[in-house]
Order: sequence, then structure tokens, then C-alpha cells
Amino acid sequence: MSNQVIGHVEIPSPDFSVSSAFYKKVFDWEFREFGKGYMLFNTHKGMTIGLRSVESVVSGNTTVFHIHVDEVEKYCDLAEMAGGRVFKSKSTIPVYGWYALIEDPHGNKIGLFQSPK
Repeated sequence: MSNQVIGHVEIPSPDFSVSSAFYKKVFDWEFREFGKGYMLFNTHKGMTIGLRSVESVVSGNTTVFHIHVDEVEKYCDLAEMAGGRVFKSKSTIPVYGWYALIEDPHGNKIGLFQSPK
């Protein structure tokens, strides 16, 4: 069994104010400036999430991280209300639960995962 776990994720952002507002409204993440061209959110659970300044987000087949949520539909709605969109609506993963894919306002895809109750 591997002891390596993910400790940090970076999300590219051409506009920190748009990105930080989206993630605050959807997940209640509060990013803080952390050096030039970078913002950081500390989960205080062994993981940090960064916003990295870029000219533009390249869409396509990129890495997608999934966030455990209590209700996939609720977070899909929050994403749309915050200026994002639902890329793939709620789908069943047999035995494991449900997932969906949302996009932030810049096109970054984020997975949502809900375990069976």
C-alpha cells in the first residue's frame, strides 16, 4: 500500500477575483494572497489548494480532482449560481455513489462525488 497522498492541488486562473469568488460561493473556500501571482487556501486537513496566475485556461482532457460533497445536485446548482456550469450531470457509479462534473467560470473541470448514505 502506498503512503503517498495528494497534499496540494493548483487551479489555473486568469482572474483571481472571479475564481476566488466562485470557489467561495460554491465550496466556502477562502483564498489568500501567497506571493506574486498566487493565492492559497488551506483546508487544515493536510491539503492546500492554490490559484495560479495564467493568461488563459487551456480546456480539454486535463487532470480532474473530485470533491466529496453531501449532495451532488446542490453543488451543481451552486456552481451555476456562481457563474460556472454543469459539464456532466449527476451519474451513478455502481456500489460507490454518484458523481458530476462542473466547470468554474474559466473552464476548469471539478468533479463532485457523493457516497451512498
